[in-house]
Amino acid sequence: MQCEICGREIHGRGHTIVVEGSEMTVCSLCKDYGEEKSTVVQHGVVKVVKKEKKVKPIEFTEELVENYNEIIRRERERRGWSQEELAKKIQEKASLIRKIENKEITPEPEVVEKLERILEVKLREKVEEVKVQGRKIENLTLGDVVIIRKKKK
Repeated sequence: MQCEICGREIHGRGHTIVVEGSEMTVCSLCKDYGEEKSTVVQHGVVKVVKKEKKVKPIEFTEELVENYNEIIRRERERRGWSQEELAKKIQEKASLIRKIENKEITPEPEVVEKLERILEVKLREKVEEVKVQGRKIENLTLGDVVIIRKKKK
């Protein structure tokens, strides 16, 4: 079974959560993105009980450097490793390394950490907080963001 949010393989029993009214089966890493559900049997009747959890906001303090794929390829080749050898060293599939080097996918944070450690490079950089002047962002509507132009007849 695969996680319905991130697509990872779920080992053991998944977690059933409710995200904006939709019930999903997810892995343990994604269970905090919704309210966890559990079932309770009382007097022969199965009741679904929601366990309310506060959703952790995703905080982006670092992001991948723009040329991360070139850095990975350069460092791998400098060491004389094939994509398969690098994949074995970080316990991932060679196809993942190929896709990362071709910039077909963006690697997960765990993979980035492994690559940084084994290649002894920095693939992430600090992101500066952007301050917005004017109205509060919390109450923006679509009309505040979009400029509507009327079609000329």
